[in-house]
Amino acid sequence: MKTRIITGAILVLVVSPFVGFGGYAMAAFVAILFGIGMYELLNIKKKANLEKIPIYIYILSAIFGLLMIFDIPYISEYAIDYTNNALLYNYGINILWLALFIVTIFTASLFDEKYSLIDVLYTFTTIIYLVIGLKGLLYLRSYENNQGLLLVIYVLLVTCITDIFAYFGGMTCYKILGNDKVHKLNERISPKKTIEGTIIGTIFGIIAGFIFAMCLFNKVESLPIHHWAIYLLLSFIVSIVGQIGDLILSSIKRYFAVKDYSKLLPGHGGLLDRIDSLLINCMATATFLSLLTFFA
Repeated sequence: MKTRIITGAILVLVVSPFVGFGGYAMAAFVAILFGIGMYELLNIKKKANLEKIPIYIYILSAIFGLLMIFDIPYISEYAIDYTNNALLYNYGINILWLALFIVTIFTASLFDEKYSLIDVLYTFTTIIYLVIGLKGLLYLRSYENNQGLLLVIYVLLVTCITDIFAYFGGMTCYKILGNDKVHKLNERISPKKTIEGTIIGTIFGIIAGFIFAMCLFNKVESLPIHHWAIYLLLSFIVSIVGQIGDLILSSIKRYFAVKDYSKLLPGHGGLLDRIDSLLINCMATATFLSLLTFFA
């Protein structure tokens, strides 16, 4: 636990300047996160002592992944604005890079018998999942005049509060009810998670998000969320979806029978072990805000 806390404190110190400054610093941070996350996802087969994914697939995934996140101006409306502090105004992926990525990795499997069709499907789904999540993070931080910083803090707050109270709530239920009477959430993927812990974490996550939004979002006119019911709905979505994201990335580890994605963060495991819930919550929040803006 001590190692976990120390690593967490160092992470906060390292990450805060990137998120705080935003703009080009945030874009660079997202690129770093993508590089590490991509490596952990593709390297998991090697960790599981299976046929490893060829190195050229790492390179192709990196190229197309970064193109899908940052894009090129005048080619797509989903490109960051390189002339204005690397802000991202629209959330989505350029279908051109997506199509080229699909064709390229499928073609690779035709000429490389060590890169199977299953590998193609795994590469595609996991890289796109990572791209959409990190592009969501970049989109949220791109709201100007520190509104983006508030959004990122909001998502982090709801994610962390849900995670913390789900853990301690579940542990408390184990002690009070006993191992035989708690209700397992999904024993196949995460044997220790309980329905009781999930409910407790969700309740506290919603409360924390709702209070934060009521106190701060009401004062920001340009955000497309100005009603208590929307704050409540968004907090509910983020709290629930984050726990689903945890299970999604845990299911990959369970499938390959590995404990952690890497040993990058002492006490935590890999980067993806730490940002599993955050990735999908950035997707959910960015999509939610985009839909509100579209229908407003």
